[in-house]
Amino acid sequence: MKNLLVIAAALISPFILSAQIGGRSVFTFLNTPNSARTSALGGALISSPDIDISQALDNPAQISESLDGQISFQHQFVQTGIQAGYVGFAKKIPSKKLMAHGGVKYILYGTFDQTDEFGNLTGSFKGSELALQSGASYLLYDKLRLGANLKFIQSSLEVYRSTGLAVDLGAFYQDTASGFAAGLVIKQAGVQLSAYDETNESLPLDIQIGLSKKLKHLPFRFFATWHHLNRWNLLYDDPNSQEDAFFGGLQTLRKEPTQTDNFFRHIIFGGEMVLGQKELMKLRLGYNHQLKQELTVVNLRSLAGFTFGLGIRVKKFQFDYSNARLHFGGSSHHIGLSTNLRYFTGSGIL
Repeated sequence: MKNLLVIAAALISPFILSAQIGGRSVFTFLNTPNSARTSALGGALISSPDIDISQALDNPAQISESLDGQISFQHQFVQTGIQAGYVGFAKKIPSKKLMAHGGVKYILYGTFDQTDEFGNLTGSFKGSELALQSGASYLLYDKLRLGANLKFIQSSLEVYRSTGLAVDLGAFYQDTASGFAAGLVIKQAGVQLSAYDETNESLPLDIQIGLSKKLKHLPFRFFATWHHLNRWNLLYDDPNSQEDAFFGGLQTLRKEPTQTDNFFRHIIFGGEMVLGQKELMKLRLGYNHQLKQELTVVNLRSLAGFTFGLGIRVKKFQFDYSNARLHFGGSSHHIGLSTNLRYFTGSGIL
């Protein structure tokens, strides 16, 4: 474990910068939650014992032999008709300590009105993005697994097109005796192959470290994930957001962001409670401080930044659901269905 932390520090130190993350990169849909479980636990999950193949998008090293033959379908409903999802499959490589997996992540922005410079309706157009992914994980020794993903990314909006190539590199350490697990991942390191216009943009690079611990006398696992370690300053100060009054006279109280606030914007907390001896149901809760600060309306209380969810296992199928309160005006809903094809085919075609 000491060696893992040394490697993490060495990888992170060259990337420490001071800048906000908004509007500085392309293909930011890659940072959205990949599964209902991930969404319910705050939006990032890199230090979890494997349950779902969709975790390969968070940290490819999390995938082990127990997921051989698993297939997963995930779909998210966001406001204004935006929808996103993921489909993935995992397979063990014979006679090796390797697990291979592949999948596609997509987001559909819906239909837009097309107008001229005077606002006259001239037609409509659509927007979408997707990432085709393949990857593998390797068991280095009984407690440490390494993994990598390769992603081809495509984005389209009306007549504009862009493509990119990205890699994820991850490590996952697990001590089953103590219930402790840790993860390290470098996500979305890559290049934009073709730009929407003439100027290439950077990809949303994100370096993360995560820890999880299963309590000894309670069926509960606690998660903490530190994200965007390659960028220290996540604060965003928008002078245009200042208002003299709100909703007919309610005065706003503007508070300057602090470094303590900035520190907690890097951390996502989550917890998962297992119910029943056969672990047929799981209750989940998460908190993302960055989303809380960025999506809360001044002087109005809301549950922005908090996420909730549950998982239910029915015979050969795993159902997952999450609700993320993005704004006081609405929420996103994430559903997932997973199973293992070996239940239906045995060891035959797989």
